[in-house]
Amino acid sequence: MKTFSAVTYNVLAQPFAHADRYPLSPPEALDPVRRRALLLNRIDELDADLLCLQEVEPTIYDELRARLETTHDAAYVQRGQRPDGLAVFARRPLFGGLEHHELHFASQRRGGDDLALIVQLTFDDRPLHVVCTHLAWQPESTPPAEHVGHRQMLELLAHRDATAPDATWVFAGDFNAISQSVVVATALERGMDESCRSQRPWDTCAINGRRRKIDYLLFSTGRLEPRPGVLPKLSRDTALPSLTEPSDHLPLRVGFSPIP
Repeated sequence: MKTFSAVTYNVLAQPFAHADRYPLSPPEALDPVRRRALLLNRIDELDADLLCLQEVEPTIYDELRARLETTHDAAYVQRGQRPDGLAVFARRPLFGGLEHHELHFASQRRGGDDLALIVQLTFDDRPLHVVCTHLAWQPESTPPAEHVGHRQMLELLAHRDATAPDATWVFAGDFNAISQSVVVATALERGMDESCRSQRPWDTCAINGRRRKIDYLLFSTGRLEPRPGVLPKLSRDTALPSLTEPSDHLPLRVGFSPIP
């Protein structure tokens, strides 16, 4: 039976890597030239069949595309006037027929341009649709009707239902929401499943001493069998970015097998 590895990774765009935001990080881990090399090498090490990246600057995307052009098809979209965007790389010939489009969310924070990159593939002769996105953050106390990230998730689910309800879907990205949030709960109530439910530890970032899981690889319930990888244990004093992990997020890796 065919299997594939999927990774979602918020790589931290360099314009956001300010020393005052990351006081625990050594200066060399924030240096643009050093970080760029560390980041590209880290992505090479992941060797993912399906790679979903957030906060990708155009120059980083161009270099990754050049590195992976012999093995992966690629798609990219930039977030309006922001310096970063979303990228998906899919290994050939494991996946076939890469096509993509953008979904610009109607729900936005003031001045925002949040969106999703949606890639249509085939895997094992079946349609596979992959969403790569970076949802808006709001406090967990925000009422669901006013929560922008929640409304964006509802838009993704509506798009799924309207375009390819019978396909297998993977929602990958930085959801800016903990697992108990209305954002994730809504997806689980509407036919998506959590690939890392059994994974421990499962925190994917540690910013200002706060550990939490906000990165996800959700999948259509009953369509895939997930095998989550192993994440390092984060603590209150874990420095991210570092010289081994060049982003403020850890890459989240899951192996998937189709369920007959």
